[in-house]
Amino acid sequence: MTAADLQQYIGVIDRMKSLLNSADFDQVFSLLTSDLPKSKQFLLKMELKRMAQPCNYFIDLRGHVDGDVIPYDYMGKTHYMDYNAIKVFEAGLKQYGSYTLGLYEEVLNTENNFRVMHRKETEQRVRTALQQSPDSDNDSAEPDDDALPQYANIVRFGGYTARRDERMHFSIDVEIELGGKRIRASTSDLSVSGSKIKLQQPMSANIGQTVKLHFTGLEQEFILGLADGVMYKIVDIDTQAAAIYWRLQRQQDNNEPQFVEFLQNFINANKRRYKVNLNSVCQSLRTKGYEQFYLPRISSLPVFIAVKDGRPEPVCTLTTDYNKAIWHYFLDEQHQAVFASVCHARRLKSLLQMPGPEQSTILYCFTHAVKGRLFFYSATREELAASEQLKETFLGFGAGKPSWRVFHFSVLRTTPSQAEMPATLPESSSHKKAAPLSARVEQFIQDIRYIVNLTDINGTDTTFWYQSYPVDQQQLKSLAQFGHKKPANPVSCEAVPVQYVNLRSESRYLYKTNVSIRDANATELNGHSRDFSSKGLQVETAIPVRFNKGDVLQLSLPDMQKISNKYALSSLQYEVMAVSKSRTIMNLRAVETDEPHTGRLFFSQLIQNNRAKLTPAEESPKYPGLSTALRNMYLNVHNCFALYLHRKGIRYDIDTIAKGNSSNSLHKLLSLHSGDETQIDLALILQNNAASLNFAQQLKQMKRFDSPKQYELFLLLSKEPGNEALQISCKYDYEFSSEQSKQQFVLDARQHGILFCYRLLLSRTGRPDTDYIAQELSYISAYAIHKARQLEEELWSVAGMIDAVDISAEIYWRYGAVTESEKQQQQRLQLLSTQLQQPVV
Repeated sequence: MTAADLQQYIGVIDRMKSLLNSADFDQVFSLLTSDLPKSKQFLLKMELKRMAQPCNYFIDLRGHVDGDVIPYDYMGKTHYMDYNAIKVFEAGLKQYGSYTLGLYEEVLNTENNFRVMHRKETEQRVRTALQQSPDSDNDSAEPDDDALPQYANIVRFGGYTARRDERMHFSIDVEIELGGKRIRASTSDLSVSGSKIKLQQPMSANIGQTVKLHFTGLEQEFILGLADGVMYKIVDIDTQAAAIYWRLQRQQDNNEPQFVEFLQNFINANKRRYKVNLNSVCQSLRTKGYEQFYLPRISSLPVFIAVKDGRPEPVCTLTTDYNKAIWHYFLDEQHQAVFASVCHARRLKSLLQMPGPEQSTILYCFTHAVKGRLFFYSATREELAASEQLKETFLGFGAGKPSWRVFHFSVLRTTPSQAEMPATLPESSSHKKAAPLSARVEQFIQDIRYIVNLTDINGTDTTFWYQSYPVDQQQLKSLAQFGHKKPANPVSCEAVPVQYVNLRSESRYLYKTNVSIRDANATELNGHSRDFSSKGLQVETAIPVRFNKGDVLQLSLPDMQKISNKYALSSLQYEVMAVSKSRTIMNLRAVETDEPHTGRLFFSQLIQNNRAKLTPAEESPKYPGLSTALRNMYLNVHNCFALYLHRKGIRYDIDTIAKGNSSNSLHKLLSLHSGDETQIDLALILQNNAASLNFAQQLKQMKRFDSPKQYELFLLLSKEPGNEALQISCKYDYEFSSEQSKQQFVLDARQHGILFCYRLLLSRTGRPDTDYIAQELSYISAYAIHKARQLEEELWSVAGMIDAVDISAEIYWRYGAVTESEKQQQQRLQLLSTQLQQPVV
């Protein structure tokens, strides 16, 4: 790239590019640089000679430009460039005459190169900062973007709006007859079962009234035989600017069969000409797409509670790769789940009677092992608050154990009717309808009435503070009241995995064979395979290993070698991709070099010749369709708050949130400025470039299977003296210099206002599950391909997700201010119950 001190002569350089190998080079160069010092002429000539040097570098722009990269062959070499780079490359060949170093640099510095875009954005931010600095002479500087509202796009989980019939955008004259009076109107859209009409003059009417519609425009072209009109009922009246719209639903009458047939044929014949209203299908597609990003990455564990003979019984949980740790935590020594003791009737009843937007509490747990048996202890915040000494002993003693955990514990009401997803396409479309629930699934879920949501909010930093509670040795025996008794006939609770898109590049097959492992220090270890594919395998050892991700091991397969003379199955190089928490299970990937990997060739042939005999690693579900039913029940009642990070070039933006059927506290707080819960102002929590400088930078370092990165968000609502307007200040945990400074901030907040605290869980997303939204995408593409592409691009740009969990009730207990915690909790509930009607600044 041309040096900075020569950039001012870039015009001379561009003029001379085409003359680099010409006989006129020296003459033209002398004319153009006659007024320059000899030293500058020398540097310019050296720069031009450098740029004219032949280049043999391969060009590979994959992952470096904002565009689709394709192979491009030139002089026997395959380069990878996008269309913009190819255009620059071909134009440069004509200018330089061949592939030179100057041309190579031009291709690497196109406008859509991420590096170039980042440099320009940085320069622009610096210029803007200088213009807005207090020392700048510019008095009319632009306001800071963080101070402006940033209203989010809202996706409501479970919010499907299916229409029975296709609605066609069609305008034709009609007349409305009501109470013996007829006025002119026109249709805005038309379907078999209803219509939306625009009135040309006001007319007094109420929702629920019946009117007659005369299709005067259609009767001029068709013989309808509808002299008496068609009966419709007003279902909605809407005023937009100066226009009045009525939504009408057709009523049954004597002419119904003939008129229905006519409308159906008329719409089918003209819907491609006049276009079909796609709003409801587009909304359903976006909802389904964002749901599939959210659910497989939830860190909360939903426990489904059935009510049988008046007693609650946990029957199953919905597990993901992120919440399996909670499931394993609540398994005893016999691998039986103990949720029946955690979610007992008295505890659930107490939670269900709580006021506020959600019925939740904080659950403290630890385990105690005696003679090979595992005993569980758990207590809620309310149960411990009854006794000061017992509370301190439970927290101080429990926090000293490795099994100490703190959970956010909430209860949601549900019904089996919410298990079936409503149709997202009009009934009149030719697409395949979703299969109804099977009889086995209906029987399994028929008694489910509640969902307990458990979220692990424990951390190494928080455990330290709980260990500071004094432990009264005389009170230790009293902790037995919080212990879980061992039931004679434990209730069976099953783990049902979430079903979603398989992101593996190839199928894995279950197979157990001996494996000899040798590391870089020639230390040997024996194990066995659990499953394999052509590219890798999973190995289990009897003792924990010390290997980490990225280590390269040498494997030998002695038993496999006995059945193969073609391949040498010893000293095969495999890279460690992941190690389990127990350090006994490793995921390994074949290390590719210039030579084909012998293990990969062997396993590829083994799979090809024995595919029918091998068992796929993915197990068939015990109740087909149960995972989908539980998923629908959970998303229909969960009051979640999720933020999505979209990658747009080199930037990461947060402009979309997802909410559940009801609003949680964070949703209400972020609607303070607008006073409207449909307008969420993200500027309140994205101050100081939190999205780009913290979340985005963390996301770039994460892989799809990494555990979520945890943050804590503090929102303080306060009032200035003499001012009734609420002030909101936002602070993240990474803004504190130490845990002590964070503690001091929380304790000081008692004197200044009401503190809300949220645990934010940032995880990286994978590609969208296009199979799950294929029918909606196909339907939209048939009528508006541009809308389908836009929605598809939106979903493909999702790079990460942040799940927010309210831990306001826990934060004061963590720092020992239990009395203040109860006062703050009452203030929070009172504030949220008033619907936040106070003025806000």
